[in-house]
Amino acid sequence: MTRIEGIGSAIRRVVLALVTLAMLAVDVAPALAVIDTSADAADTQALLDRWNSDLTRIDMALDRVGVSDYDLRNLREQTAAIVNSASAFADGLTPQVAAAAAQVKELSPVQGADAAVSDAIKDELASAQKLYADLSGSQQQAQAIAVHGTFTNSQINDRRRRLFTGRLLERNASLIDPTLWSDAAAEVPGVAARSNELISGWVRVLQVRNDRTAIALVLAVIAAMLLLLVPGRRMLIRRVRSALPEPGKSSDRRSRVMVATTVVALNTLVPTGVLVGGHAILDALDLSPGRIDQLWWGVTSAVALFSLGFGVSRALLAPWRPDLRLVEIEHAIARRIFHFTVAIAAMQALSVFIERFSRVAYTGLPLIIAADGLLSTVSSVLIIMTVRMLNHRPPAEEEEEDPAEEPILRRMALVVAAMAAAVAIVANLMGYVALGRFITAQIAWVSTIVALLVLLIMLADELTSAWFRREGVVGSRLIASIGFAPRSITQAGVLFNGLVRALLVAGAVLVVIAPWGVDSTSVFESVRQVFFGFRVGSISISFSTIIAALAVFAIGFVITRAMQNWLETRFLPTTRLDSGLRNSIRTSVGYLGTIAAAAFAFGYAGLDLSNVAIVAGALSVGIGLGLQAIVNNFVSGLILLAERPIRAGDWIAVGAEEGIVKRINVRATEIETFDRATLIVPNSTLITGQVKNMVLRDRSGRIILPVTVAKTTDPERVRAVLLEIAKAHPLVLAYPAPSVLFTAFNNVSLDFELRCYLSDIAQGMQVRSDIRFECLARFRNEDISLP
Repeated sequence: MTRIEGIGSAIRRVVLALVTLAMLAVDVAPALAVIDTSADAADTQALLDRWNSDLTRIDMALDRVGVSDYDLRNLREQTAAIVNSASAFADGLTPQVAAAAAQVKELSPVQGADAAVSDAIKDELASAQKLYADLSGSQQQAQAIAVHGTFTNSQINDRRRRLFTGRLLERNASLIDPTLWSDAAAEVPGVAARSNELISGWVRVLQVRNDRTAIALVLAVIAAMLLLLVPGRRMLIRRVRSALPEPGKSSDRRSRVMVATTVVALNTLVPTGVLVGGHAILDALDLSPGRIDQLWWGVTSAVALFSLGFGVSRALLAPWRPDLRLVEIEHAIARRIFHFTVAIAAMQALSVFIERFSRVAYTGLPLIIAADGLLSTVSSVLIIMTVRMLNHRPPAEEEEEDPAEEPILRRMALVVAAMAAAVAIVANLMGYVALGRFITAQIAWVSTIVALLVLLIMLADELTSAWFRREGVVGSRLIASIGFAPRSITQAGVLFNGLVRALLVAGAVLVVIAPWGVDSTSVFESVRQVFFGFRVGSISISFSTIIAALAVFAIGFVITRAMQNWLETRFLPTTRLDSGLRNSIRTSVGYLGTIAAAAFAFGYAGLDLSNVAIVAGALSVGIGLGLQAIVNNFVSGLILLAERPIRAGDWIAVGAEEGIVKRINVRATEIETFDRATLIVPNSTLITGQVKNMVLRDRSGRIILPVTVAKTTDPERVRAVLLEIAKAHPLVLAYPAPSVLFTAFNNVSLDFELRCYLSDIAQGMQVRSDIRFECLARFRNEDISLP
């Protein structure tokens, strides 16, 4: 059965990678020697023959019926080493082949020339031709070996996918079948006997090695490990607690994040490091036989997985210190969830240990199925209870809480986790124990990594805000050494934080899919086999391909939206760019990201864009007639973003309507009128029509107030009063100075115009109102009557 080994799997992958590098170095070294020293061709041919024989041996091993997944992984590593070595050898010969070909061309006689060629030149030409033939032949053989190895590697992957799918969807006895439990109970005495034999064998090995000295060394190592695991860890935690603020006193977010990170580090690294160090000591003293070595790594993997889950849960939930809690959960609920998550981590760690122990103790299949099914079912029940606790709300809060305020991704993730746990329970009851175990292990693993990612992002945010300040470690040095401005330091901090976040997310994705390896594609392959695909010409269309292409587009679209949100909320506010240019940058990034996501989706689906171009050409007439307005508006929107005659935040007038530009979309522009209504104007109208932009170059502008007084009023007195009122208003500019024009008079009235310039024309209505109020009050005091 396929199981996930957590941290142990990651360690094993690192070891395999180091082995691969070692094999690559061993294989490439002779090749480089051949290239650098021009050694005998027989040595080169021997190296190529050895690679060929190794690939033949791997091909023969693939033909065996009972090859296991572990053997397939080893064969894949060996094949990858051969492919890398052969490719490096062929690439290293490229300059020598080119030089030999140039030498042959230079020594070859010119066609049509009558000049005699000396015997020395003929011998030199023959030697050059032989060298060119040898180098070219060796390069072609190495390239053929690389192609052969690549094909073999694809066969190994296909074999692993079939093996993974067969084991994952293999049906065994149901958990409710009494026969399963009776057979598992019958296996227990045998497992106990083999375990006793395993320990006894280790003791006998130790007795052979220097009698009591070896046993004393082993006991000393185990005692030191226990001392570091229990008292040492408690002492470190006690030191950390002594540095914490007293319970009940407020602690800032940075202190809580630092404490949480320390808790995760202590609870994860200390136990894992102690076990790895103890194994290294025993292995150096040659006191760890093969089966004990496998069992030790199983224990290390289980302890590391449990310690990680325990540490992350304790760091985020802080069940005994609510003032240090990083998530907003009630104290009682936080403690219950902590107990549930620790129990789930314990179940997963126990499952990892049982898997490794079953290999060492040769445990029978019924006992393995019973143990895995029981642990998977209990874990699924705990997951469902945890989700229920996270979704728990008091009745009063449920009535007042707005569902839109809760993050939709959080709700969806909880629903998916609960549904997957329910599917795991049903799979275990139906006999698909491997599938149920796989689902629960993935839920626990992904939840742990996501929680750790959240903590690391918090840590990155706090460290960035602390470092990239005027007084910070990085900010002070940038100011002192390079002369950075404070605003530039803030921008650099935002960019650095965005880069760190991207790296953390990428690392989390790699860690999440690391336990799957190439086996993750087997699930989609099995789904593809269920839903038969079909072909249209040279294009293969299937349900899984369409779903995968849509998933690729959705991921690209989400990344684009996240990038736009980061630009809008984090980076662009730190710049001196105006709001219109910020909106243009944000919209342009959205266009580019959406186009790139669509291109990746088409490429993943196997669609040739040239075929799409042919279809688009055939439909160009219909598109030109039916979608002419849409294309016109789209191109106009691009012109608006590039030329920027209208920007977000501008006050414009289109026909009889006026308002503030809120957003320039693909087809139309949104304008919010002063009545708080939204006016949708097609982009082509803004490009081809007449649009009045009040604030294109600057926000200053002029207002005109008509004033009418009685015929008997002194005009000079009216002008003086109006100028005094205008100059006294704080929003009226002193330059250009306000002016009063005598526009007309008749039998009953005198007509004037007060013209003022404002720094912000958007305040024009308010300034007009203020001046009219003041005019009425001054006219009464000055005994100026209205007609």
